[in-house]
Amino acid sequence: MKKLRVIMLVLVAALTLGSCERAYFEEGEEPAETVGGDDNGGWYDDDTPGENGDFALGDEVDVQTFKTSAIYTQVWVKGYIVGAATGANNRNRYEFGPEFTFDTAILLADTPDASDIDEVISVCLTGGSESRRSKLNLKDHPENKGQRIAVFGFQDRYLGLFGIKTIDAYEFPTE
Repeated sequence: MKKLRVIMLVLVAALTLGSCERAYFEEGEEPAETVGGDDNGGWYDDDTPGENGDFALGDEVDVQTFKTSAIYTQVWVKGYIVGAATGANNRNRYEFGPEFTFDTAILLADTPDASDIDEVISVCLTGGSESRRSKLNLKDHPENKGQRIAVFGFQDRYLGLFGIKTIDAYEFPTE
């Protein structure tokens, strides 16, 4: 048994350490120019969030960008509250109408009159404070429908949609 462990350890070390390789160039050959023409490979070259697939902590994005980009850091998503949602009883349900019965999540869109599930992201209200939930949900505050809001958090899937499971901060309402 001890020999098997030693053999496995040597095998793992050989595979791990043997996979690194130095690039060699023929005499007079130059390495290819990096993207962006500098030594950072083109990352963070301008102020346009996500242009090269890169997002910095705290960037502001709209709902469509949030839905269609791979974002690996916390960002501010700005949009309009257009509906409510729930996942109760293992069934995802979404409301856009004037009577709201769900207080567990809100739906955000780029336009205040959006009413299609393909236009929205979901934002969980149950993972944070009761105060936040009571201020933002449409069941208790139907006047929030159409209001602009900025929500800070990580991109995730929630209620079958792209969304934010944990709100780390919000600005409500925003201009």
